[in-house]
Amino acid sequence: MTLKIKAGLLLLCVGIAVYAGWNAWIKTRRLVPLDIPVSWSARQSVGSTFQLNFSGMYLIEIAAEPSIPAEELHCLMGVEGNGTECKGTPSVVAATWTVSSKGRDVAHGSSAEPHSAPTQTRGVTRVIGEFQGKAGQVYEVQVTFTSDGQSLAVAHPRLRVAVASIAYTDLDSEAVLVFSIAFICVLFGVILLAIAYAAKHRKAG
Repeated sequence: MTLKIKAGLLLLCVGIAVYAGWNAWIKTRRLVPLDIPVSWSARQSVGSTFQLNFSGMYLIEIAAEPSIPAEELHCLMGVEGNGTECKGTPSVVAATWTVSSKGRDVAHGSSAEPHSAPTQTRGVTRVIGEFQGKAGQVYEVQVTFTSDGQSLAVAHPRLRVAVASIAYTDLDSEAVLVFSIAFICVLFGVILLAIAYAAKHRKAG
């Protein structure tokens, strides 16, 4: 076996391994490590633990299904841009939250503070908090609601912890880089094998 054939086969194997390895890794990432149904009354607390296997910015969200008119749902969730349209339907999403790990507070805040844009869901999502998470760490989120959310029960609200949209952008960029590396390895591998094949046939001729 000539050096060109060995190098060509090696490059093909590297390209395939890089692409397959990336796909295997990305499929195991839990980008929504917590997604539980929640209903609440004023001064009620809801908590849950979860473990991360992806480092990045995470959002604490309340997500609701579009089972009631969109205008009413937006108002109840407090995501209507024009507050004058919701005078008769005030928001029921008001809460404080804390995220801790190993008994120590990692972050805390409230739904009244400005937050990042929510992740994409089928219904309406309200971000009430965000924190920086590290892979391998176990976290606990504790949410204390300061308003009664019973009127939102028909929309089946859920408490979610999800990777922020900016992380998806980073993943897309990394995927392009991985694909480029894999493609270049495979391309040069094929070229070397083609050169070796052509040289062999010239000698045979």
